[in-house]
Amino acid sequence: MRSLRTQLLLSHLALALLMGIVMANAAGHFFSLSNSIEEVLESNFQTVLSAQKMSDALDRQETAIIFYFVGHPEEAQEQDQNSEPEFRQALDSAKTHVLGKDEKRLVDSISAEYDRYREAVGRLFGSPARNRTELFEMYYTDVRPHMSSLKKDTAQMLNLGQTHIVEANRRARQEAQRASWGTILVTLVALGLAVVLALRIVRIALHPLAVVARHAERIGQGHYEGRLPIDRDDEIGSLAQAFNLMTDRLTEARKTEERRLHRAERMSDAALESLYDPVVVTDAKGRLVHLNRAGEDLFGPIPAARASMKEHLADHRIVDAIEKAIHQVKVSAAEDEKSFVRVRRGDVERSYRLRVSPMIDEETVLGAVAVLEDVTYMRELDRLKNEFIGVASHELRTPVTSLMLGTDLLLEGTLGALNDAQRQVVDAQREDLGRLQRLMQDLLDLSRLESGSRAPHRELVSPEALLRETEQGVRLSAERKGVRLSVEVQPGLPRVSADHGQIVRALTNLCDNAVRHTPTGGSVTLKAVASNDAIAEGNDVTFAVVDTGEGIPAEYLARITERFVQVPGATRGGAGLGLAITKTIVEAHGSVLEVESELGQGSRFGFRLSAPLAPDSAEQGE
Repeated sequence: MRSLRTQLLLSHLALALLMGIVMANAAGHFFSLSNSIEEVLESNFQTVLSAQKMSDALDRQETAIIFYFVGHPEEAQEQDQNSEPEFRQALDSAKTHVLGKDEKRLVDSISAEYDRYREAVGRLFGSPARNRTELFEMYYTDVRPHMSSLKKDTAQMLNLGQTHIVEANRRARQEAQRASWGTILVTLVALGLAVVLALRIVRIALHPLAVVARHAERIGQGHYEGRLPIDRDDEIGSLAQAFNLMTDRLTEARKTEERRLHRAERMSDAALESLYDPVVVTDAKGRLVHLNRAGEDLFGPIPAARASMKEHLADHRIVDAIEKAIHQVKVSAAEDEKSFVRVRRGDVERSYRLRVSPMIDEETVLGAVAVLEDVTYMRELDRLKNEFIGVASHELRTPVTSLMLGTDLLLEGTLGALNDAQRQVVDAQREDLGRLQRLMQDLLDLSRLESGSRAPHRELVSPEALLRETEQGVRLSAERKGVRLSVEVQPGLPRVSADHGQIVRALTNLCDNAVRHTPTGGSVTLKAVASNDAIAEGNDVTFAVVDTGEGIPAEYLARITERFVQVPGATRGGAGLGLAITKTIVEAHGSVLEVESELGQGSRFGFRLSAPLAPDSAEQGE
């Protein structure tokens, strides 16, 4: 059997041949029609044009005779001589393009008559002077008959030429109609043959390809059964064999993939069920989908398929975190106190760190998964650590105070005068005891703040009063170092709800830290402005401490507020607890300590405090 390529090539060659036949037939008719039109234009039209020119020349010659009668012989002869060659040229053109016997007879008659006419006109113009009556008589008897005969013949020639044009035009139209019908007939025959060839091409190639396409669509839908019923020796047969082989391999690959997926699914389910930590899985509408064994032990089995998590989970913070993860498509993995939840199981209360992540398939949110990490033991260790720090700091206060009193007595000379070397030693001891006392106080305050025993005592306070009090406490150290200290308060700020002492201490820690890390000649600015950004709520006020100091390296920005963390190479002066205490105070007020810094350009520490009063009823800053 011939290949598909050969079959298609032959079919297209047949179509090209039919197209050539149609075009050749149309071209033949067009050439024939062109010849007919050329006949009309070159022969008959020239005959009509020559007759018209001869008639016009005769009119001008007759006008010349009139000029002669009215007494202008020179003008008459000049016009007669000018028009006579025109008539001769038109007559010669008529002789050249004459077609029929009638036209030839007319041309010969006109030629002979015109010669007699010219002889009569010559006698008229060349006769001796006569009176007007004799001239008129000579014109009517000798010239006028020839002029009338010529006009009659030229008019007959003009009519005969027009008749021939009409007849030629009729023949051309008939020939054009025959050409049109012949072209239409040939085109219809060619079109019929082309349809037959096209159907043959469809039967040869397109129909089997349509079968292949339908089978491919079924494979795309996941139906691998069935084979292509095409048994041919050409390229389509080879395609069908390759397609059937591909189907067999896809079927085998699908079975292998299903076995692998089932195994992976069983392993995933087993791993999820074997997790020690409770796991909660919900759909995009917040309905419970799955609880592992630890989750069922903690919350109980799911009572019904896709039950509401609000009715089944013990803590509303878990529900809020899951809804936030679904709606905001955001991972909830905070490290602050808000991420810890407590769940009571019988008589035992356990602490868990909550982690919630949205489940996303491309751009579609499928639901959320929440993991509750059991941190009861770590929380207990943290509590014991804080208690130990608190007890140790409290117990060390008495001996440290006693040592401070002893050094003061020695320096005052109560126990006897000290020489210079002894005074230097006692001064160094007193400075070290002061640092130790401040460290113990910071540790004690930090443990109390983190344990919640020193909760904020909120009251309405003026933002400007907080900044002014902070400025007074830090101004002396700033002046000693040569650092400019300034306060900027936006007019019209409302009072904020805060613990006056704790906020002043937090601002003082930030200012002390800024002054310590700002070189001489630099500046530290305390600011209070209205929080007008999209995150702020109500009439919140933003407090900030901005310096032009050393700045903080980018790798330390996330850890700078942790305990005992200090930037290597930075100015020393503390134990690294000031920012930790400030962060704890700010978070206890429901805010977040924000840090912005660029190395060598300075730093900015800020936080927000809520202002429950409306702006129009708020008291202005002092």
